[in-house]
Amino acid sequence: MAQSRGKLIDELTDDVTRTALASASLTAEDRVLAGQRVRQAIAAEAMGAHRDVVAATVGDKDRPEAEPFSDYLASNDRPHVEQDQARPETAAARKLAAELLAADDRTNTMDSERTGRAEDYIAHAVVFAAEAAAKKAPGGPSQAPAAAAGAAAGPVVAGKAGVPAVKDVGANRRGPSIG
Repeated sequence: MAQSRGKLIDELTDDVTRTALASASLTAEDRVLAGQRVRQAIAAEAMGAHRDVVAATVGDKDRPEAEPFSDYLASNDRPHVEQDQARPETAAARKLAAELLAADDRTNTMDSERTGRAEDYIAHAVVFAAEAAAKKAPGGPSQAPAAAAGAAAGPVVAGKAGVPAVKDVGANRRGPSIG
């Protein structure tokens, strides 16, 4: 029986989360809170980066949403790709990117070169977001309100709500430039 795409996306998100948290020395409570924060960051960045790919691929290429991925495609200077390959969470992040692209009719027919660049782009956003969220100091402002808000909203994992959410989730995302 084939594994559902949503379950696979959840498992890949968990893999990236575990790897990002592996080097952090956190208490059990902080690890739970940090894990939730990392999953939320992964979901937001994965969906936002996917939205960039969709906008540049099938949307109005003059819209601001298309610019990040269009610029990325136009650039031949992508040193992060090699650096990302050295990170342990990159394999799961690339699989997550591939699943997001394959699940969407707007991106699942791209040529192999564009698909590979899109996977690099999304995976980099996921890895960067996971690492940044995992590094947030547990001794800083309380993590409990954010965790409670996340729990009240239900699971926040890329793909949980299905592919149509790709259009909406992360629409206000302002992440790091990866070009």
